[in-house]
Amino acid sequence: MLQDFLSHAPWLQIIVAGVAFFAIGAVWYAPPVFGKKWQEAHKIEMNEESKKRIPMLFASTFVIGLLMAFGMGAALHVMQAPGTCMNGIKTGLFLGGMFCALPIGINYLYTGKSFMVWIIDAGYHVVGLTLMGIILSVWH
Repeated sequence: MLQDFLSHAPWLQIIVAGVAFFAIGAVWYAPPVFGKKWQEAHKIEMNEESKKRIPMLFASTFVIGLLMAFGMGAALHVMQAPGTCMNGIKTGLFLGGMFCALPIGINYLYTGKSFMVWIIDAGYHVVGLTLMGIILSVWH
């Protein structure tokens, strides 16, 4: 089944899902939304040195989002999930919660991060993966 997906992967849908995930992050972490609280919680200061790293961080984030979209597309294919919006929502919530939000929560327990910063970071992944699931499930 996975080999079948690799030879017939829906590349346009994967790219659009990756772009959507990245776009949600751009809005989610914008200063008026959660950006200021997130920077304060992680003790991130935007100085000249950190600003120079932004293009590479954004490019890397985008590539990782594409890889996540590819992985979700493969998971949906292997599960032979029906292509419905509700199935996309359920898959995104499940993968985002179980494989993103909970592991982030474990890390934040040990690093002493606040519950609020966990909600911000985990929430982005759950919302982003849910949108990704919808795109990959509905678009045929």
